[in-house]
Amino acid sequence: MSTVLRIFAGLDFPGWTIVAVIYAFIGWFYESTIFSLGEQGKFMDRGAFLSPLCPIYAVVCTISFDLFSPIQEWWLLILLAGTATSLVELITSIGMEAIFHKRYWDYSYYPLNLDGRISVVAGLFFGVALAVMVKWIHPALSGLVWGFSDTTRLVLCIVIWTIFGTDLIWTFASGFAPKSGLARAHKAVEDWKQRGFDKLNEKKTVCDKWLIVRAGKALLAKGKAVNRKIVAAENKLKGKK
Repeated sequence: MSTVLRIFAGLDFPGWTIVAVIYAFIGWFYESTIFSLGEQGKFMDRGAFLSPLCPIYAVVCTISFDLFSPIQEWWLLILLAGTATSLVELITSIGMEAIFHKRYWDYSYYPLNLDGRISVVAGLFFGVALAVMVKWIHPALSGLVWGFSDTTRLVLCIVIWTIFGTDLIWTFASGFAPKSGLARAHKAVEDWKQRGFDKLNEKKTVCDKWLIVRAGKALLAKGKAVNRKIVAAENKLKGKK
């Protein structure tokens, strides 16, 4: 048993750090591959930081487990988790736009959206995903992390916070001083990452030959067509063109 008290989401601080960075990476991977391919037809770096992490996923996942794990009814869990996610998305969207002067997501093409920052459709999707996380994924990850020794968890915690802390400070400093040497160096690393994504997009056409990829694209196209009709009907009701 750890000598450090379990303080959050059934984990001590080093354990929480390890699990949180896993969630942050999963979020970045989903946003940069599955979501970007579905929405833009290409791989895109959707993170706000240089490291392959979306911290909002770490925050939402661990808070959701702490708040909602006692709930047994799936429908209520999905509803509450989706609402909580939408609230975090709204606050984060406003804050990041104020700091970095750009939007990192826009749900304007979804029905029942609020200024493009949040959407009922996105909230429902994340509600389902979080319900699965609360019931199955987080307990499994927690069990895995508690299997590490105290020393291993502490070392990993220090390494993770050193890397992410450096990235965090560098990114925010570049945002507040866009003409500084730090900002230019930050931009150089971003450009290097983008070149990697450009090369990846050049090679992704090979996957178009796979039957599962063609079937997925066809299904996605039908879903987008339905979505456009719903949005058009909603805009007509609102008197928009």
